[in-house]
Amino acid sequence: MQLSLKVRQGIISLFLLFFLLPSSFFAIEQAFYTQLLTSTEQKLEVHMYSILAEVQPKDGKVELSNNLLPPDFYRPDSGLAAFITSENELLWQSDSSINQQFDPPTHQILPASHEFVLMEQYQQKYWVLSFSVLFDLGDNTLPLTIHVVQNDQLLQEPLKAFRKTLSQWFIGIALVLIGLTLLAYYWITKPLTSLDKEIHKLESGQQEQLLHDYPSELNKIKEDLNLLLANQNRQKQRYRHHLSDLAHALKTPIAVLRTSKLSEQPELREQLDRITGMIEHQLKRASSSGQDLWHKQIKVKPLIDKLEQALSKIYRDKGCQIDIQCTDQVVFRGDETDLMEILGNLLDNACKACNHNVKISAFGKPLQLDIEDDGPGIPTNKREELFERGTRLDTYKEGHGVGLSIVSELVKSYSGELQVSQSPLGGARFVIRFPESGIK
Repeated sequence: MQLSLKVRQGIISLFLLFFLLPSSFFAIEQAFYTQLLTSTEQKLEVHMYSILAEVQPKDGKVELSNNLLPPDFYRPDSGLAAFITSENELLWQSDSSINQQFDPPTHQILPASHEFVLMEQYQQKYWVLSFSVLFDLGDNTLPLTIHVVQNDQLLQEPLKAFRKTLSQWFIGIALVLIGLTLLAYYWITKPLTSLDKEIHKLESGQQEQLLHDYPSELNKIKEDLNLLLANQNRQKQRYRHHLSDLAHALKTPIAVLRTSKLSEQPELREQLDRITGMIEHQLKRASSSGQDLWHKQIKVKPLIDKLEQALSKIYRDKGCQIDIQCTDQVVFRGDETDLMEILGNLLDNACKACNHNVKISAFGKPLQLDIEDDGPGIPTNKREELFERGTRLDTYKEGHGVGLSIVSELVKSYSGELQVSQSPLGGARFVIRFPESGIK
């Protein structure tokens, strides 16, 4: 099953809105977060070297001039703190760490190396930069580790601000993309819409060829369709001219036979009438547009109404009631004469066979015709013979047994199906389906 252009465009739009845009959003956010981490590490490293430059070991302790440190190490709520430890013993801490619940790391790191890690203590997250050094005291060395700590909130605040700004931009981009998608869809499908409208005009007989100018991809289709239509019209006209000549040629010998004395015999006259009727019908069928579906869309209900009025008069004495189930929107894509021939034969047979009630229904896409009666019905083993030329399963005096065979041939010429079954009314039910017909 091929997806429509609207569905395809919708899938692409949903992909852009719900996959590509969010993916881009998270990628940009992650890149910004990575940059924030790098900047934080660099900032803490600068503070660490500032502290290291002021450290003065003395008697196994360290002294440090706080006056030279950045102001953030003096304020308790700054989110920055510093610690100096030696073999898990706290030797010094900044003023900003006094009210802060944080315990410096106890694990040892190699001298002259550093690490930058995220730690969680007391339901708070901290970024910690640790640097280990060995101070030469002459007779021995003093291992020191400097820890510079920053609260994770200092990192999250700019990230939230960036995320908010980025969200606003991406919402705007999404709205612009939706507008551009709708505009692109209208712009791209406009030629297809025009082509579809022109084809409908061809079907309704409002024009004979495709006239609009189309993009190069569709222009070739337009030229091919116009060429096909022109060839079809030429062949149809040539065919009809030949058939007209044939009709005139056949009329003369038949007229001669009718004027002969032999035609006074009832049997011969009946055969002449039958030959004349069959010739006229076949010529009419051959010249009809059973396979030319471009210019014919016939409303079904007016034809049914016309037949109902005629048959009601013919079978007035029988009291035949014809129930019509058909809306004004149901159409038959084909020749009006062919549809009249099909419905006329079936309805006439139904009126002959019924006791009082006949029902005809026309509906659906593709078009389906149901003709039912409350007569004796048709035996199952006789239904296959019903459509053979000359076969009669009734006891009527009129006709020559060719009506249903004509109906069958006409239905087949439209690639339709004709089925016979038992009707809920009690009699026969004829069901015809036309795959190329339906509601506009």
